[in-house]
Amino acid sequence: MVLEMLNPIHYNITSIVPEAMPAATMPVLLLTGLFLLVWNYEGTSSIPGPGYCMGIGPLISHGRFLWMGIGSACNYYNRVYGEFMRVWISGEETLIISKSSSMFHIMKHNHYSSRFGSKLGLQCIGMHEKGIIFNNNPELWKTTRPFFMKALSGPGLVRMVTVCAESLKTHLDRLEEVTNESGYVDVLTLLRRVMLDTSNTLFLRIPLDESAIVVKIQGYFDAWQALLIKPDIFFKISWLYKKYEKSVKDLKDAMEVLIAEKRRRISTEEKLEECMDFATEACGTSLSWTWSCAKP
Repeated sequence: MVLEMLNPIHYNITSIVPEAMPAATMPVLLLTGLFLLVWNYEGTSSIPGPGYCMGIGPLISHGRFLWMGIGSACNYYNRVYGEFMRVWISGEETLIISKSSSMFHIMKHNHYSSRFGSKLGLQCIGMHEKGIIFNNNPELWKTTRPFFMKALSGPGLVRMVTVCAESLKTHLDRLEEVTNESGYVDVLTLLRRVMLDTSNTLFLRIPLDESAIVVKIQGYFDAWQALLIKPDIFFKISWLYKKYEKSVKDLKDAMEVLIAEKRRRISTEEKLEECMDFATEACGTSLSWTWSCAKP
């Protein structure tokens, strides 16, 4: 008897639900769509780059940089989006610029004073508050910037073009040094040697072993791209970054030998003006003091 009484009610309810479902779900779908549109609005940027996609885009972007390293990830995004793009690193919008004219604009003007990077990572590779590219200390950056400006403008820039052309011609005459057994030229190594030779001619002018130094520089930049944005917890496990630490030390030791030789040559010069270059000016008063103390 009870079941017979409940059956009509059961059938009435089930017949009402399908009719009510479209009217009930439509507002929910509209509100959900509006919510997603607002949440994803941040991704609508005029600068090319991966989409925001409810916060998934920044996670994938940062994960790619952690997995591939800075250089390899930048090359990937260059191929996909071009020379100027926007990505996310550590949750912050970051611009990747590969266009030389844009980089010249940035280095030439004084509106740019800091870059991203893990403090522990920068300390490990010896870049924390040193140099100019990853120097996040504005006061030190303003002090060192004039020396770099001279290297990027004026007579130094004109001379650099000539020196680079001469270096390239010299290395092309010795192309067998960067040719493998199959007869293929290692273009990347060739360009690295040309860049090293040009930099040495302009800034240091000390004889060096190009092959050995290029290998050390490559090891250093492998460490740089691997450690730059690693989380702090990564540096609590020494075996994870020990090999990178060794690569940094190898280049540092090689550079210290070259700088020591540069100091020795300056201290024995009769006229300091004749040996002035980027390295001499960057060392500043310490080199001048060494030179003056060496005089009788």
